[in-house]
Amino acid sequence: MKNLTQIGFLLISFSLFIATSCKKDHDKDTDPTPTTGKFTMEFSHNFNGDPFTLNQEYTSSLGEKLELSKVRYYISNVKLEKADGTVWTEENSYHLVEGDDAATMKLSFADVPVGEYQSISYMIGVDSLHNVSGTQEGALDPANNMFWSWNNGYIFFKIEGYSSASTSNSFAYHVGGFAGANNAITTNTHSMADHTLKINGTGTPQLHFEVDLNKAFDGSTKIKIADLNGIHMPGQMAVHMAHNFKAAFSLSHTH
Repeated sequence: MKNLTQIGFLLISFSLFIATSCKKDHDKDTDPTPTTGKFTMEFSHNFNGDPFTLNQEYTSSLGEKLELSKVRYYISNVKLEKADGTVWTEENSYHLVEGDDAATMKLSFADVPVGEYQSISYMIGVDSLHNVSGTQEGALDPANNMFWSWNNGYIFFKIEGYSSASTSNSFAYHVGGFAGANNAITTNTHSMADHTLKINGTGTPQLHFEVDLNKAFDGSTKIKIADLNGIHMPGQMAVHMAHNFKAAFSLSHTH
C-alpha cells in the first residue's frame, strides 16, 4: 500500500510538472498585444483631373498649354490626432517627393501608438528651425538641390517645364521662404472622420492623397505663365503660389 501511495504521489507530481511546463511554453509562444503599428501616405498626381505624367502636354484651366518636366516637394512634420486630442508626431519628419520616382511617393511610418486617429496634418516645405540649422543629411541634404542659402533656406517645392506661353518657352517656379511676410510654409490638416485611421499593430493601413498640379497655377491667386515664368527667391508671389499648391492636396481614401 505504501508503494502505491508513493507511486500515486509521483504521478501527481509529474503531471503537475508537465502542466506547469506546458503553460510556461504556451506563455512564451503567445505574442504580447501590440502597442504600436505602421501606416503609409501615398501620393498620386493629376492635372485638372487627368492622370499625370512628366513631359506630357496639358492645358491648364487658365487656358495655357504646358509640359511639366520636374515636380519636387517636401512633406514634413507629419502628425496624427485622436478624438481625445492625443497627438502622435513623427520624429525627424522630412520627406522629399519626386514626380518621376514612384518610391518617393509612398511614405512609410512606424512606431505609431495603436488607436483610432481622426485627423492628419503635415507641412508642405521645411519648418523655420530647420531652415537655419546648418548642414543636414537625408532629405534635407543640400546635395538634393533643394536649398538656396542659409539666408533664404530651403526650396519647398519646384515646378519646372515648357510652355509656348512663356517668352523663353520654359518656366521654373522654386518656392520657399520662412521669415516674416515672405513665409511660404503651409500646413494641411485633413479630417478622417469618414475614414478613420485604425492602427492595431497587425496591418499597415494606407492613406491615399491626390495632388492636382493644375491648382498650383489656378488657385486663390491666378498665375499665368505668360505673366510670370519664374520664381527663384522668397517673395509675395512665392507665398501666393505656396497657398495655391497647398490647396492641390486632398485626402482621397483610406484602406
